[in-house]
Amino acid sequence: MAQNYLKFGSFTPPDVDEDGYQISFATTSTENSGRTMRGNMKNSPLFTIEAYELKWSDIKVSDASKILKEVMGKSGFDFFHLNIYEDKWETKRFYAANFNAPCVSLVEGEEKLDELSFQVTSENPVL
Repeated sequence: MAQNYLKFGSFTPPDVDEDGYQISFATTSTENSGRTMRGNMKNSPLFTIEAYELKWSDIKVSDASKILKEVMGKSGFDFFHLNIYEDKWETKRFYAANFNAPCVSLVEGEEKLDELSFQVTSENPVL
């Protein structure tokens, strides 16, 4: 079986770091969910959203620029990724936020970032 790679639309970025694909799920519950005075939890989940923290270390500014142009300032984009909840590679609509890009080299022709990282969050719930 051929290896799959992350994609933003039809653009395939360089591979993320070994720890550069971290998944989190956030569940939103009804307003009346919470703990009783005895400490018992009464929870009524509404939906769960998936989000991914992506990170590239020691990345060329030219590569970072290509990635940012695919995701930054857009209300949404197609993201091809491994969905661990469904155990499959799929394309879904996401948006990006929380960008971090500290510079490490500003030498002309060798411009690099120490890292490029940001979060992508699904527009639609998993559940």
